[in-house]
Order: sequence, then structure tokens, then C-alpha cells
Amino acid sequence: MAYGDVGGAVTELVITCKTPASGTINIHAGDAVKLTGAYTVDNATADEDVVFGQALADATANGVPIPVKVRGICVFSYAGTAPTVDGAKGVLASATDGKVKTPASGNGVGINVKVDTGATQVHVLM
Repeated sequence: MAYGDVGGAVTELVITCKTPASGTINIHAGDAVKLTGAYTVDNATADEDVVFGQALADATANGVPIPVKVRGICVFSYAGTAPTVDGAKGVLASATDGKVKTPASGNGVGINVKVDTGATQVHVLM
């Protein structure tokens, strides 16, 4: 599949996970999700949580299957300072559910390949 401004082949890996068995679920397609248990994901993140992947569908019920992209280019919305494209920094989860941010220190997950400040989105190679 061609992708991005330049194009090229991108290999993706999507796995089926599930939402938590209890609690409020409000996952939207495109949200950054964290791993909370065995194949269990949620978008309710704390600042600096590790991003596991990107939800590819909405989910509002407990214990339901949800497809999650864990490899490939993920386009995340970010909060705070715009991430940088430097080949190393990556992203971590922000305190805003479903969004990512620039790590406070060190490197996050993935490699940032494009930042769109107008849309507050970052393209991350996971």
C-alpha cells in the first residue's frame, strides 16, 4: 500500500484485542491505546504511558473485540508540544485519552516520520 507524501510500501500488523472487562469504555477509531492485560487495551492513559498501538474501530462496551494496529504507520493526534522528526524520539501517551505526546525525557515508542502541526497529528512508524 502506498502511504504518505512520498509513497512506498508499508507493511502493517493488526491484531484483535479486547476492551477491559469492567469500567467505562470510550475508545474511538484512531485513538492511541495502552496494553492493560493479556490482549486487553484501553485509551484511558496517564501521562507517559507506553503506547501499544492504534485502535481501528470504536468501542463502548466491556470485553468486546477491537482491532489494533501494532506495526506500520499510525497517525495519532497529539497533545502539547509538537513531536519532532528526528529518527529516535517517538511518542508516549498523554494524559488526554487517546492522544500521544513528546516524551518528557528519553525516547518513546516508534519513529516519528511526519508532523502536521495544523491538524495536531503525528505519523509514527510503530
